[in-house]
Amino acid sequence: MRFPSRHSAAIILALATASFAGASHAAEWDFLSRFQGSFSGGGLVQRNAAEKPNQVSCTLTGQPSQTGVSMSGKCGAFIFSRNIRADIRYDAASGRYTGVYEGSAIGPARLSGKRQGNAVVLQITWPKPVNGDTKATMTISNSGNGQLAITVTDKVAPGGPSTKVTQIALNQS
Repeated sequence: MRFPSRHSAAIILALATASFAGASHAAEWDFLSRFQGSFSGGGLVQRNAAEKPNQVSCTLTGQPSQTGVSMSGKCGAFIFSRNIRADIRYDAASGRYTGVYEGSAIGPARLSGKRQGNAVVLQITWPKPVNGDTKATMTISNSGNGQLAITVTDKVAPGGPSTKVTQIALNQS
């Protein structure tokens, strides 16, 4: 019986790894492609610990690519309006998503996280403290049925419990 040489074994391992990475990349493209197009809807946003949540209306346009997605739009109510944008990239080698969120008055925030089923769960790192710290969690869900949800969870008081400070549901238009 003849066994493959070390060189042949390395080639077989490399091909198997490339096939797995290609399948993983295809699965991520299937997920990212769900964000293509225009979405509209609304929900609740609590801008800071001193205020109650405000009802907002939002529009959002998604532009996926092979390595990520860019989403931009606007959310507003009678008393305020804010442009929002998120550029998120997928790294197949690490299986992680990273990017930038713009929409806060304090400036752009960094995003980092992983996909969990139909959602990307991202740690937000604000450039300055918000509600007493620089961390929050953003979950962007899209089950592929034309519905998109964005939830931000944060502690509205230092040492307090985590609270949903943003809950937005959008439908593809």
